[in-house]
Amino acid sequence: MVKSASIICVIFILWAGCSYKKNIKPDSSDSITTKSDIKQDISELEIVLDGYNYEEIIDKYLSLLKGKGNFSVTKYKYFVIFSELDINQTRSLISNDIRNTINAMKNFYVDKVPENITPIIIFSDFERYKQFSLSNYDIEENDLSPYGFFKISKNVIVIKYVSWKGSTPHEITHRFLRTDFPEIPSWFDEGFAALHEKASYKNGNLIGEFNWRIISLRNALKNNTYTGLRKLVKSNDDEFYGNRAPFYYAQARYLLKYLQEKDLLREYYKSYRDTYEKDKTGITQLEKILDKPLSQIDEEYLEYVKSFEN
Repeated sequence: MVKSASIICVIFILWAGCSYKKNIKPDSSDSITTKSDIKQDISELEIVLDGYNYEEIIDKYLSLLKGKGNFSVTKYKYFVIFSELDINQTRSLISNDIRNTINAMKNFYVDKVPENITPIIIFSDFERYKQFSLSNYDIEENDLSPYGFFKISKNVIVIKYVSWKGSTPHEITHRFLRTDFPEIPSWFDEGFAALHEKASYKNGNLIGEFNWRIISLRNALKNNTYTGLRKLVKSNDDEFYGNRAPFYYAQARYLLKYLQEKDLLREYYKSYRDTYEKDKTGITQLEKILDKPLSQIDEEYLEYVKSFEN
């Protein structure tokens, strides 16, 4: 995974999720937007942390969002949320998806939290989302996700909201993983973020649930195109984000769900992060935690995938 290049988190087709690609770093008005042009802040939800510059982000993005829609602005911990959704939708999104993802990452996985504020810009309209994204970021139209992205080089999350897609927890998970584990490989980063797309919040953690990504795994098994975990964890960015991206996303997500159900995901994350230089693929760490060779893990993983009812 490239660390300093411009990278975006791209969800480029229905069965793919948010992806990082190398070297994709994946009704206008002449008036300047002011606070009088936006919806009332959802002040009862605001949580402001000491040492973070919220106003700088607000001033910058009010200017960038001029004429792009009617946005509420909410300061919430490590983020400022600019939302085009109605107040009730925004309130629900902050109180659930955003709050729960922050809590889960802090409570169970990461040791380091973001040191600066990340804006989250949520559009309800695709055309406004597209215009804003193409106008302000180095993204080709063909590479623009229909659902959202996290652009690392600009430290910004932009979402085209779709209620079932889970893009907001996906992108927030990326933000925390990239802070705590900067070298995180694409397969692990995307699998973790995809796990949180559909999850329930229990005892301060997000528990990934069964979701639509299983279709790509089933299709690979049906068409005899399934490839094992070794190929997944050794994939480079070009391979992972290439033609088989939907399959790799699904394979990674359900591997982490498999570990989650054995109550080993937290241990694996910390082990992989802390011993990354010893084995960048994560195979050694996986074999140690499960106490069996990768070939046997792959067999048991396949049985796990097949156990889900059609």
